[in-house]
Amino acid sequence: MTPPLARRTTRLDRGRLRTAIEDAFTDLALHPHRRFHFVSGAPLAKRLGYDPALLDGVPRLALESFAGVGNPFRMDRPRPGESVLDIGCGSGVDALIASRLVGPEGCVAAVDMTAAMVERAQLCASNARATNVGVLWGHAESLPLPDESVDVVISNGVFTLTPDKGDAFREIVRVLKPGGRVRIADVVVRWRIPPYVSEALHLWTDCIAGATWIEDYPAILRAAGLVEPRVEEVFDVFAGTRIEQMSSLFGAHGANLSATKPLGG
Repeated sequence: MTPPLARRTTRLDRGRLRTAIEDAFTDLALHPHRRFHFVSGAPLAKRLGYDPALLDGVPRLALESFAGVGNPFRMDRPRPGESVLDIGCGSGVDALIASRLVGPEGCVAAVDMTAAMVERAQLCASNARATNVGVLWGHAESLPLPDESVDVVISNGVFTLTPDKGDAFREIVRVLKPGGRVRIADVVVRWRIPPYVSEALHLWTDCIAGATWIEDYPAILRAAGLVEPRVEEVFDVFAGTRIEQMSSLFGAHGANLSATKPLGG
């Protein structure tokens, strides 16, 4: 049976939601020093425990527009020669870290739905001389990659903005090679989101309305065809933000999550 949050039932117009998300992240790409509802930039990377050595060589233009809710590299790191997909790459911080870890024999595909972020990530990859990074426009529910083409999928704070999480995770399974790894971060809640919240556009863009109940996440990953799903670590990403009180009502946190595609398919 499909887990209850894999496809969020809501009367919210999906077109309006995508436009609102694109507007919010266009603002972050173009005006990174404004005050947002989330922590961003270098202070966020520090809060999430990013190894300073991994951030060496990441252009300032990328880091100042960084927004995430966890740290995929605290679970394990892409290996030399591997192919990596970063879904919702934003300004490219995680993609550029991955590009250094996989080295010249590996490659990174970075995908984002916000045109301004795609442009910024392309510029940052060029500034970092990361020739093994390709930045593409696309959606999590319809990835612009061929079947079984990547070893590792990373993502940071994207699926909380995706109503059809089941579709997105089935796409991940499609593009992963057998035995491939999922190392993502997303927003989880300790209490279920009620309908009146899930139908509020501003609470979607605040990363609350689309958050997944922490107990459901492993089942959603299994339903997509992944095995060994785990919630690895949680982060208090909303402390000190304007939505701290709202997030606390539902026990919202960032979380690192891991899973694997079976070797048999």
